[in-house]
Amino acid sequence: MTLTPDGQWPRYTYIVPQIYTRAKVRLVGLGNYAPKGIITNEFFAHISTRLGDPRSAADLERVTGLSTRNVRAGTIALCRRMAGDDAPGLIDDPNAKADESLVDMAVIAAQRALASAGRDASEIDTIIGASSSDNDAFPTIAGMVQTRLGIQPIRATMLKGACACQTEAFQTCAEILMASTAKLVLLVTAEGLLPNIMNVLDWKTSSLFGEGASAYLFERGDEDTYVINGADARQASSLYYQTPLRKDVVEMAEVDIKIQQLYREGKGKELSKILAQYLVGYTKMNGKEVFREAPRAMAEAIDALCRHAHLGYDELTHIVPHQANSRITRRLGELLINDYGWPASTMDKLVDNFRYYGNLSNASIGTALVEMLRNKRLHDGAWIALPAVGGGMNYGCWLLRFHALKNPDAILNPAQ
Repeated sequence: MTLTPDGQWPRYTYIVPQIYTRAKVRLVGLGNYAPKGIITNEFFAHISTRLGDPRSAADLERVTGLSTRNVRAGTIALCRRMAGDDAPGLIDDPNAKADESLVDMAVIAAQRALASAGRDASEIDTIIGASSSDNDAFPTIAGMVQTRLGIQPIRATMLKGACACQTEAFQTCAEILMASTAKLVLLVTAEGLLPNIMNVLDWKTSSLFGEGASAYLFERGDEDTYVINGADARQASSLYYQTPLRKDVVEMAEVDIKIQQLYREGKGKELSKILAQYLVGYTKMNGKEVFREAPRAMAEAIDALCRHAHLGYDELTHIVPHQANSRITRRLGELLINDYGWPASTMDKLVDNFRYYGNLSNASIGTALVEMLRNKRLHDGAWIALPAVGGGMNYGCWLLRFHALKNPDAILNPAQ
């Protein structure tokens, strides 16, 4: 695949194709972690019905394509406090730590990535972290993982933003390896969006998310990889979040009390109005705008990188997008076919594991790759495109050739 016949780039809406990174980088380690607590659609159907906008569990699965979400014990407890002890669809893990943190999840994912590569933590010379929901300003997840793994005081940098932080982190890792003395870079992501940046009772949004962590190990390689990222704040209103400051705490407490009262009274319209007008502390999403714009940004990123790599349609084995929504994944494929001339077989390349995990934000692509390995779908030598889009709006993609891990059983049948 090259430029258009007249030597020009296609007319992209978001991507600036000339600004990208080409780097000889190899993925040598991969790991993920999913907590064992489960939330089913019955829980959110209970909330919607209580608020006067009844949905069944089957309705929610049909609309979202989502069945279950893995979450921590603390999130299960929060759901009970918010929706009532009688709320169905909350399945505890009897062995779960009550106070399991994002760092706890990230450490396990990192240990699995190291084991899959047959490498030791002492070899890591740079750590990059990414999260949409990290509520520790400092020390960061990256810094805490460094400490917990017993790594020397090396660079540990944290990227905070929405779901496309994962592709920004891919580019950061590639550029570090190419531009510095770093030889083995660890990328860790961990997410807990449902309890940290949204209101559980805002079921149209909160029902889409799960929790988990993923980790990657990168080193210099022999083959070119391609990474691109971009941002367009004109679309910020589609999906955005404002972190609460100390001055907001009292007002937030008052708002939360009012929301709980309206929930008990079954006043869904009034509750939704408060959530819509209060701009601090909770994620805001316009689902129609996200569906319209997010797939296009990812499609453009994939198309641009395949043209940079002169990679034919048939040479790309898999497209593993950020798992935001099954409908968004399908729409991504349709845009590649209808707007950029990709063949109908493109739909078969799309990977979708949203159904059993939900939106894991920056942990989504790593989790999807692990599931592909578990299902024997990811093979040595396969070209894969890893696109993502997130609030803000930010977007990007990494195009690389996958090579078999040294010890895949470390992530398929982990010891811890």
